Amino acid sequence: MPAVGPAQDQYSFIHQVTMSKTVKKALTFPLGGVVRREEYRKQTRPYSAPWAVNVRGLATLEDRERGGSRPGLAKVSATDLGSNITAMFPVVSIDSDGNRDYDLIVIANGIFYKLSGSVASTGTSALATSGLDITVGGVTIIFPAGVTSANPIGDTNAYSATARGGKLLLADSVLREYDPQTGAVTPVVATSGTIPAAQPLICLYRDRLILGGENHIWYASRQSDITDWDFGGDPGDMGRAVAGHMAHAGLIGEKPQVMVPIEDKALIFGTKNSLWVLYGDPVSGSLERISNEIGVIAPEAWAMSPEGQVAFLSNDGVYLWTAGSKSAPVRFSEGRIPGQLRNVSSTTNTISMAYDATGRGYHLFITPTGGDGTHWWLDVENKALWPVHFQTVHQPTAVARVNDVALGEALMGCQDGYIRKFNTDSTDDDGTTLESHVLVGPVRMSSDDTRDAMVAELHGMMADISSTVTWRLVVGDSAETAADAAVAGITAVLAGNTPSDVAASGSWHSGRNAVERTRARGLWAVVWITSETQWAYEAVAIVARQFGRKRYVN
Repeated sequence: MPAVGPAQDQYSFIHQVTMSKTVKKALTFPLGGVVRREEYRKQTRPYSAPWAVNVRGLATLEDRERGGSRPGLAKVSATDLGSNITAMFPVVSIDSDGNRDYDLIVIANGIFYKLSGSVASTGTSALATSGLDITVGGVTIIFPAGVTSANPIGDTNAYSATARGGKLLLADSVLREYDPQTGAVTPVVATSGTIPAAQPLICLYRDRLILGGENHIWYASRQSDITDWDFGGDPGDMGRAVAGHMAHAGLIGEKPQVMVPIEDKALIFGTKNSLWVLYGDPVSGSLERISNEIGVIAPEAWAMSPEGQVAFLSNDGVYLWTAGSKSAPVRFSEGRIPGQLRNVSSTTNTISMAYDATGRGYHLFITPTGGDGTHWWLDVENKALWPVHFQTVHQPTAVARVNDVALGEALMGCQDGYIRKFNTDSTDDDGTTLESHVLVGPVRMSSDDTRDAMVAELHGMMADISSTVTWRLVVGDSAETAADAAVAGITAVLAGNTPSDVAASGSWHSGRNAVERTRARGLWAVVWITSETQWAYEAVAIVARQFGRKRYVN
């Protein structure tokens, strides 16, 4: 019992004990995304969430930054391309009438397909494993022993190719060229020198074909002539074929995992543990190391925005780098990257990324072999990470982006053989319920950790055009207890089970809802919002009653 002072102070003390104190809290949407590194009690703007699934800060409804469910999925084509889509590549070609064709070339189960708009047609060529005799009306690609059409690079389900002159050049046991107008695949024959064989990576830079990935050496063809690979040409010939590696003088470099051309300005080489940039031409330019610690873990684990911002997954999480810059990459959303994005295995997962101009962010897809993955939406503006879940048959195995009006979004080749995209008009995932969850909080209900409290009222306001959502209130004597119980609840619901430790629940429709008088007792609270269709957040307010000193039972 504290010492009693003057009469006024004594009355003040007695008044605080005998009369509850009302506290009002306004809960804004956690635009900071999911954060798993900060302390549970710490909340700074933009506020973050202990966990969420299938939501974004930029709500699909009205495209407003107020939080809500993500866009649903829709088929791009009604054609089932087979259960093993291993690659997708955009190609711009000229048809027989002189018109530009914006096509997507898809390799599924070793067969070539051409997707024009929503129409998929079968090519005349196929990929095959060594020793198999497969002919589909045209030339058959035969891989060397130990390499299959399902896994040609070796540690991912990617397949490397690049477009040049309306045709697709494929990295294979030998360099090959695919013509989308005729559907034929033919080997590229060298007119000078020898084309390096069995190179898993390929790109076009300054009209030179760049091959690499088999070892620490990269190779560049003669400029404007992809059949000239004479590396012993005249040293004074600035257009000659040339080879190099990523290392300082006298050292042996690492094997490149990825090669990314930045227009005709620079060429990025990413190994698993370093990042190098070739500025200028391979013959006369300069090769500089940007980082000796941060690299790219898989050939498709990167994406670039139209402004030249490169996002990539390293062993230490996601990083951003401005293309052509000589500064080191910076960790995406410093202090927020969850442990799930560190040391991701590139041998047991198919990893791919794509930039999404509509949502102004990046997709990161991590699909495990034979299972469901947790994928991620990277909100660049708010530096936020949002987990994404798909059903098993929708797991992405390949991704591409075509800049045609009809195919301007990021496209996903899914495990069931269909190509899908995110569609703001879709209220579900191609006929399957779109289940979304977000935890708002934890929020302290008491003035400090010594006083007890109760959530007396809960006010919910959804967007005027929002669908109905389910709300749940989870309380605890600490921020960690409340947050962990709410996260466990989401996990239980996703597994088809009933969540526990829910103090109160109900539903909210669009607009302002009736007051919920929960009378849930606890020092900290988390508001859990979930729905099975599109919804958008407006505001949530809590009225708490504070009592006397909290009594704990040991």
